[in-house]
Amino acid sequence: MTAVPCEYLRIIRVFIASPSDLSAERKLFVEAIEKVNRIKAKSKGILLEAVGWEDTLPGKGRPQEKINEDVRRSTLVVMLLWKRWGSPTGNYSSGFEEEYEVACANEKEVWLYFRNIPDDMLADPGEQLRKVLQFRNRVEAERKFLFRSYEDENSWQEQFVTDLCRWLDDLPPAPSPGSFGLEQLTEYKKRIRQLDELLGEIGIEQIRAAYTLAKDGWGQANSGHITKAEECFARAIAIYPDPNIVNDYGLFLMRIGALRKAEQRFDQMMQIGEITGDEVTRANAYRNLGIVYKTRGDLATAEEMHKKALAIAEELGRREGMADAYGNLGIVYMTRGDLATAEEMYKKALAIAEELGRREGMANAYGNLGIVYMTRGDLTTAEEMYKKGLAIDEELGRREGMADAYGNLGIVYMTRGDLAAAEEMYKKALAIDEELGRREGMARAYGNLGIVYMTRGDLAAAEEMHKKALAINEELGRREGMANAYGNLGNVYKTRGDLATAEEMYKKALAIDEEVGRREGMARAYSNLGDVYKTRGDLATAEEMYEKALAIDEEVGRKEGMADAYDNLGKVYMRRGDLDTAEEMHKRALAIFTLIGNKMMVRKTRSLVKELENLRREKERR
Repeated sequence: MTAVPCEYLRIIRVFIASPSDLSAERKLFVEAIEKVNRIKAKSKGILLEAVGWEDTLPGKGRPQEKINEDVRRSTLVVMLLWKRWGSPTGNYSSGFEEEYEVACANEKEVWLYFRNIPDDMLADPGEQLRKVLQFRNRVEAERKFLFRSYEDENSWQEQFVTDLCRWLDDLPPAPSPGSFGLEQLTEYKKRIRQLDELLGEIGIEQIRAAYTLAKDGWGQANSGHITKAEECFARAIAIYPDPNIVNDYGLFLMRIGALRKAEQRFDQMMQIGEITGDEVTRANAYRNLGIVYKTRGDLATAEEMHKKALAIAEELGRREGMADAYGNLGIVYMTRGDLATAEEMYKKALAIAEELGRREGMANAYGNLGIVYMTRGDLTTAEEMYKKGLAIDEELGRREGMADAYGNLGIVYMTRGDLAAAEEMYKKALAIDEELGRREGMARAYGNLGIVYMTRGDLAAAEEMHKKALAINEELGRREGMANAYGNLGNVYKTRGDLATAEEMYKKALAIDEEVGRREGMARAYSNLGDVYKTRGDLATAEEMYEKALAIDEEVGRKEGMADAYDNLGKVYMRRGDLDTAEEMHKRALAIFTLIGNKMMVRKTRSLVKELENLRREKERR
């Protein structure tokens, strides 16, 4: 696209608000604005103008009021917080608070970024940090604006550039004219010695206080108070870094998508296990690190971690740990498309959970087995498994498991063509995940809702959902989710007739799935690329893509994918005039669609078969 001359550019003012402890981000803010102007904004006829208190001219009157005027004149207000809240202005407790209220009163678009706070400070916040945390709690409760957390100034700049580019994509063009290091380990050993010395008199009280805070942390997390939960966990491990509490903190961080911080906690667990010779703690650390690597798409390392956890559990005769390891290994094999091995692992996990009467483990195994049966096209058994898992999770009050079950049931109903029931399930899942601050689940729900809206023909709503899903998955570094979002966005662009962008999206999805070794995703990408080439009239390449998709789906045993491939190949042969082969392909597709209960595709394919039969008879009469 040709850039618009500078004199015709539409100016959009972007204001940055932050206390004084984020000077590095303020400097990078200007660089980020300049970069986005170069790579995106000017080509859309837009010039972003960076504005901050540094740009306010001196003069008479209250200084903050002059800054407020800059806020009012800006389109986008970017607000950052870390450890400081700021100084009173006369009207508000800080300039930041006054700028936030002015932005809200003037209905500005507000983006909030919170830099991660060190655990030791969360555990014992001073007056400034307490005000920051109170504001974060308020933002979480009000849910007026989306907000992000970030690790350091460089990761913030990268995220801010991405967010700006996405925001500009949605604007109409202007009219033309951590790791656990040696120093930390030494400090940790010192802390252990100190705690051991204290155990004689006050150790029991410390342990009790730490466990009470961790319990409160889960209570706050399950009520949707993420900032308060993080405070509780950080204070708990500061009082007494018991491996169970460190583990809980890591699991909480993983739930909210803070993978880097979660990994640091699990590394800390590993160090504790090695120092104390506690093999159970080491096994739990391996298990959780495996989940982190799986989320990032590193299946080889994830498998290695889960096998190490399994080896320790087997050596100790610890059945519960074995069940967890089997379940997690099943997820790795499932992602690779090895359904038989995945099913074997899940059944081993279920058998142990039933033997131990461990209800949570049973619910997880039922859900995972449901995914295997769903992939094979056995919707009835899949639904039965999901409902068994849901019943247990409801009985236990286990909200995270309920969200997963609702999402999975939605996929069953979607496959059957019952869009209303699917949408209801996805919205139930989303509500729980939003309440829990569970980012990965929110991304899944957005993606699933996008497919519902796409099927109904509401492309704008579908695109919005898929972009939300992509943003979260990129933030989490969740490769599998990114591939799904790219594929779904490709479907939106393909339906609009933008084949070039659709092809770009499908190739991005394919590259990730090939890198991760995710066979099911590769099959979908090949099928989608086949649609692009077929629409362009390149039937030879389209056929090649559909055959690749079919080969993978047959190997994996994914019946829905096989039916789609037969259906697509039938359309290729039909366009070539090979009516006999086209009819054979569509009949194969019809048989599978009927088997899995996809009523919508049964109707469409049956109509095609009838049309082909009529064409064949007409040809024979000639």
